[in-house]
Amino acid sequence: MAANSFKSFFYHRFDAWLKRRVPSRSHHQLSRKNIFIMPTKFGFAYLFFVFLLFLLATNYQNNIIMLMSYLLASFFISVMMHSFYNFSGLGFKSTIKHSGFAKQTINIPITITAAKQHFDLTLSFAKQPKHLKQQQQKIYLEQCHAGNTDLILPYVAKQRGTVDIGRIKIASEYSFGLFISWAVLDFSHQITVYPQPKKIITNQYRLAGQDDHNANTTNYANQSAGLDDFAELKDYVLGESRARIAWKQFARGQGRYTKHYQSQQGSLHWLKLSEMPSVSLESQLSYLCYLVLEYSHSGQHFGLDLTVNGHSGVSDVYKKIAPDLGFLHQSACLTALANFNQWVRES
Repeated sequence: MAANSFKSFFYHRFDAWLKRRVPSRSHHQLSRKNIFIMPTKFGFAYLFFVFLLFLLATNYQNNIIMLMSYLLASFFISVMMHSFYNFSGLGFKSTIKHSGFAKQTINIPITITAAKQHFDLTLSFAKQPKHLKQQQQKIYLEQCHAGNTDLILPYVAKQRGTVDIGRIKIASEYSFGLFISWAVLDFSHQITVYPQPKKIITNQYRLAGQDDHNANTTNYANQSAGLDDFAELKDYVLGESRARIAWKQFARGQGRYTKHYQSQQGSLHWLKLSEMPSVSLESQLSYLCYLVLEYSHSGQHFGLDLTVNGHSGVSDVYKKIAPDLGFLHQSACLTALANFNQWVRES
């Protein structure tokens, strides 16, 4: 217990110091202010061997062995300086917000800017839970050429929600493997992790309609725009689904239009949490995530109803997103599913 307390205290103080030393920003330039360097295991063994040679030379007063120990020590220092200059001068840039699905790979783009050629770079996440260390991948660059280099650092989130992935570690053991140079950079990355989509069987779920007098009518989730009667073409609005674009008219050079259907104009569908066929909250959210994607891809109007009755001691919590369509509406619905627990607590 004492060892764990000391370790926790040490990491807390180190993180506080690191925030002051290397603050969060979208672009970092490596220099002596944010580069750390120390010998590797091989480097410590090398240094111990040089020290033994020095003791041997002084004990037997052998000038040749003494000269050899001095040369090896000079080489050690030269490699340290060479390792530092290989690492310094690099620039790293990354965007802040990203999104993806639970238990799937989320790509974090990173741009490296270099004025000269650099060698032996490894990028990874500085802090990861033990159960995820085997899943997270490292990116290795044998050579980083001058100019801009775009990389994708994969991240796997186990649970939905808003995740702070922490700092990214960049390390190099160039050259000769005697030293490791590294930097831990904070880009303030926040990932919105949506629930893992879970396919729902059509006859398990009854979808509520728009009109009260049609509330008893059963509408299934396999309704799609292709089954509706075509009504008219309208000007394309940014964010509308590509599935509804009138490609024939677009190919003829007549402009970009979207197809609209009679049944879509006559009724609006609600995706309700209370109607999901499961007692598990995570399964219900996964079902809703799947339906949101399906309805968005088919270009249908739909709303999201996350009303909760008696959940976690809360009598009634209301969260509704009005019926709409398009990419922005899909993102809003998926974000509401990802942060379900957060808005319940706030309510």
